[in-house]
Amino acid sequence: MLTVFGILWVVIWALVLVDLFRRDWSTGIKVLWAIGMLILPVVGVLAYLIVRPPSSADVHGVVEPGDSHGAPTSDVERDRHPV
Repeated sequence: MLTVFGILWVVIWALVLVDLFRRDWSTGIKVLWAIGMLILPVVGVLAYLIVRPPSSADVHGVVEPGDSHGAPTSDVERDRHPV
């Protein structure tokens, strides 16, 4: 049972790190959060999930012009992608 919780925790921790490094923040902020999550994993991850501002994709399911994660980059790609 402890192994299941350990695996689940590692998955959550990895997803939070991926979310952290996909954000459009300065490198210094990202490094500080990552160090905090390495030194105090439980507290660091919970604090990040509580404090982090939601992205536009989290709130509206819409990607803003500055957020190019998976969004079409040209008009041709946009025309091919059904909405």
